[in-house]
Amino acid sequence: MYYSPSRNAFYHHALEPIYKQAGTWPADAIAVSDAEWVTYTQGDPPQGMQRGGDENGRPAWVPIPPARIEALANRKRREIEAARDAAINAGFTHTFGDTEDVVQTRQRDRENLTGLAVSAQRHAAETYYFRAQSNATYELTASEMLALADAAQTHVSQQYAHSWQLKAEIDTALEAEDRPAIEAINW
Repeated sequence: MYYSPSRNAFYHHALEPIYKQAGTWPADAIAVSDAEWVTYTQGDPPQGMQRGGDENGRPAWVPIPPARIEALANRKRREIEAARDAAINAGFTHTFGDTEDVVQTRQRDRENLTGLAVSAQRHAAETYYFRAQSNATYELTASEMLALADAAQTHVSQQYAHSWQLKAEIDTALEAEDRPAIEAINW
């Protein structure tokens, strides 16, 4: 068995003439033992390691290189967006009379709140019923319904503003090529 560090691949010795005839035999191929072949093709690498060539061109477990800084920044942006969406969906605490309850603000909840707010604008004398996360139903006046819809919009807007701030920090750190600063940015 042979190993090529430049291709990070093993080659069976019986196929060497075929590879050479095709002009694809790696110039840096070195003979390796069966034990090395088994270790580096059938075994799982230790945590944080991958197969690669050592300083002598032999197969070895080597550290996984850090992601390119652009890839790290993109991953952090996705993490921030996911955290933003989770924070939006979690909702916010609102006071209904003398009771506090959580108003969920998932997409469907926001659609419901918008519909209730439109109705409250058109029918100011009506009473509106709103069910919060606890499954308690609250009776609201039109102005209370509009205040609830405004509070929900404020909650969503605050989450977006926070995500924009963090993404701007990512962009600044990326421009400065400051990997530790990017890694430190969290929701």
